[in-house]
Amino acid sequence: MTPFADEEDTRKVQTAVLGRADSDDPVFLPYDHDEFDLFMRGCSRDDFYCGTLLGGCGKKLSAKRYTEKKCHFAHRPPVHCRRTANGESSADHLYIGQALTRWLAGQNRRNAKASYRTVEDRPGGTVDFLLSGGRQLIRVQMARLGLHPWRQEAESLAQGADHVEWLFGPDNMLAYDRVESHGYAIRVECRTVGVTREVRIGTQLPGNTVEWTTLEECVLTRQGIVTPSLVSTPQGIVPRGSTGAVASAASVTPPIAFRLADDTVAFTGAMARTDMKSPTGTPGSVYDADIQPLGSAVARARIVLPHASTTPNPSRVYVLRERVTLAPVDATTTDTPAWLLTAAQTRRLDAREAAAWSELRPPQPAPAPAKPLPVEPPTAPPGPRLDDREIVASFRETLERTARAQGRITWAQLAGKAKANPELFTSEHRRRLLIALDFPRAEDRPVLSSLLSSDNGDVPSFFAAVLTGLGWAPGLPGNQVRHINETERRRTYELFGASPVTAPPTPPASPAAPRPQPVPQPREPVSRPRAAATQPAPATGLPTLQLVLALREHLKARARNGADDITWRELSANTGFDFGALSDERRTNLLFRVDEPLKGHDLMYAALVVTDAGKPLPYFPEILRSHGRPVPGLQSEAHQARQLEVDRIRDAYTSGANRSRATQTASPAAAPAPAPIGSPVDTSVAAALGTLTGLRWRFDHAREAGDLAEAKRAWQAAGKLYGTKLPRAEQAEQYPHLRAMSEWVRGRENEIVQADLRRMLDDLGRRQEPSEAEALRESLARAQELKRKHHGKLPQDLQDAYRACGERLAALLAAPSGGDAKGPQTEDASSRPDEAKLAELAAVVRSLLENTARDGATLTWSAIRHRLSGELPHLHPDDQGQVLVLADANTPAGEPLLSALVTTNNGDLHPLYRHVAFSLGRETASGPDELHARWQMDVLRLYGIWKHR
Repeated sequence: MTPFADEEDTRKVQTAVLGRADSDDPVFLPYDHDEFDLFMRGCSRDDFYCGTLLGGCGKKLSAKRYTEKKCHFAHRPPVHCRRTANGESSADHLYIGQALTRWLAGQNRRNAKASYRTVEDRPGGTVDFLLSGGRQLIRVQMARLGLHPWRQEAESLAQGADHVEWLFGPDNMLAYDRVESHGYAIRVECRTVGVTREVRIGTQLPGNTVEWTTLEECVLTRQGIVTPSLVSTPQGIVPRGSTGAVASAASVTPPIAFRLADDTVAFTGAMARTDMKSPTGTPGSVYDADIQPLGSAVARARIVLPHASTTPNPSRVYVLRERVTLAPVDATTTDTPAWLLTAAQTRRLDAREAAAWSELRPPQPAPAPAKPLPVEPPTAPPGPRLDDREIVASFRETLERTARAQGRITWAQLAGKAKANPELFTSEHRRRLLIALDFPRAEDRPVLSSLLSSDNGDVPSFFAAVLTGLGWAPGLPGNQVRHINETERRRTYELFGASPVTAPPTPPASPAAPRPQPVPQPREPVSRPRAAATQPAPATGLPTLQLVLALREHLKARARNGADDITWRELSANTGFDFGALSDERRTNLLFRVDEPLKGHDLMYAALVVTDAGKPLPYFPEILRSHGRPVPGLQSEAHQARQLEVDRIRDAYTSGANRSRATQTASPAAAPAPAPIGSPVDTSVAAALGTLTGLRWRFDHAREAGDLAEAKRAWQAAGKLYGTKLPRAEQAEQYPHLRAMSEWVRGRENEIVQADLRRMLDDLGRRQEPSEAEALRESLARAQELKRKHHGKLPQDLQDAYRACGERLAALLAAPSGGDAKGPQTEDASSRPDEAKLAELAAVVRSLLENTARDGATLTWSAIRHRLSGELPHLHPDDQGQVLVLADANTPAGEPLLSALVTTNNGDLHPLYRHVAFSLGRETASGPDELHARWQMDVLRLYGIWKHR
């Protein structure tokens, strides 16, 4: 037996390589246990190695998941590894090599391969790429090196190559010498983004400022790498805006350029100029467009945008963002614009935002030539003077007032309230206005147009067409249309009135009489599309906004019901619109607008749409690019990116359902009482039963596959429907299914807990030495956490083993005098820090929060513990709140609390925010929306206050 047989690896190794010991494919294991499952997706526990390119031993590593400390890799016994770099940056040279290899492939250097060299004791001290048969060399200097040795090495490399391009790693002081000799230096660094390390390229300029960008924004030329902050001239690469750049480009670029703030210049009517190159000398697409600076008049200008940016639509309004410059143009002809604008990004404005640029008039697309008709139609009467939005707003106000008065109104009266002649509306125009009044359809909002009546008080003839436009099945029988009208009218009265309207007299129901079947509502199914009675309506001639709203409403309902994938075929069957007749370009635009605007942590509902084969849409990368999110290069990466978005949707709705779900018993006796006879029929019961059927199918499928997480999500969603949507009779029928789902989920969770606990207690039973008392105490604390996760009582053997370990710990900790030692069953409060320790921790946390405010960022508790490198222990939630209260105790009354920078793992408002504000006597908002808005304002104010402190 080797001397390392009982040795365990206690180091926190955060990086490894995949596949084999000499692989250059790195992986980074996130610290937070919430991201562990995402990290392990697609990998097995035998895929990780302590890579030789990391300076490791080449042996296999195991990924360890912890809830009370950082997740990390660990060697499998026996351990004999001399690797020295273990942190999150220990594989950055491999991440940089991989990123540069992919980028060079996009620069027509597909055969470029990275070579890694160890410098002194640092693996990957340099990363080299030989290009053009060795005539061009890219050297990434990661290891620190003295100035004199580096200059000697630079001269030696320059003798063997036509050009050597130098990139410098983080904190490399050689970059300063490069700035002095060349006027700039290129830096490279990695930062943690989710479960990977993202590579960034920086341009260090005189004055020690560094402008960061991505590799995709850079171009490789014969002279070297050109970043957005640099420009290529006949004399070489120089910083943009420098004297050399202006002098060398005097014939094509203006001598003076002004830097503009973001979102201060808008443009429309952009026409691509494919006949000319970029006047700035850097790669880019050229457009002529109408521009309007904020508060100024419209002018004609020439705009240069990066090739990677989305081509602007001439019929939309955009604003320029990031490194916006303005310069005059030497006019060569009378048609040449007088101004030249450059920017790194654009942002498309919606109709409300575009209204601020009142003088910009987007050109309307030319109408398609009309086909000659055999008969000339009669001249249509002139339409109403108000635009449609004003008419719909007037209709809504009138109908809400009518609902409060428990009344009804005719179409002629409704049009008259809008100061319009009812005869001026065509039947199609009337239908579109009434659909827009209630579109998109929502379960918690009644149909306002149900208050309309004919002159004789009956349901108007056009109401069926309105229902079809809102999602009901076309061709409904007249009795069903009247029933829906009565139901929706009653719901409208209940929403806007003090009490529901009295239902028309109905004969008393016999106990033996069958229950009336509810009318199907336009509710989306969960698992399989319902069969459509008729073909879906063509979508080619429908307004884009109507299609976008229908897609958005359906995909959000899909997310609420488990976030199952859906195809265009299913969407056509469920919404009634034939999306199959649309081009891929228009489908792309529709899915993009479903989530527009998409901010950092927003959910991307378009990710739920897949091909008939269940794969990502071929234009899914284009949708990601339009939203400014990372674009995958391979199909497997596209699948992973889509799956990541879908998992975020499922996690968001699952956690939201758990937070809002009231505590209810599983017994049918606890179900709500049935509605009295004569009350409105709950038309959502049929939809809820259909949803439950789909969730049971999902659960059975997950159970067969052994997917506990998916099965638990289906069970939780079914439980919510059971407790909130079903009457007593239906609950009694569905209860056995819910109980079977619950027993399987809890049984599997108990099996996992028991296996982990049994393995841990067996290991603890072998610890006998007093020197291991602290490790034994920590392990027993973890065992206690596992016990809490177990449903019901533990098996007797585990109880006996846990009790024996507690007694052994008490014996190890026993004082020589024989005093009683506290075993693991002592109260947790005994190990919690006192007030002095909390005050000490608060001072450290406040300093960290101040630095975070200066950086314009936020922090989670996991990030705080990581940044403090163990100075901050695991704290009870009450102690966390007390630390934040003490940290903000000296914050001036006129400034926001620094604790507002502490967020949840999703970057959202932390529950302790209200507690800290209340404890310090600050005014707190009453509603959740107001509280969230105030928190966002506090964060922005903190950024402004601490930016210059």
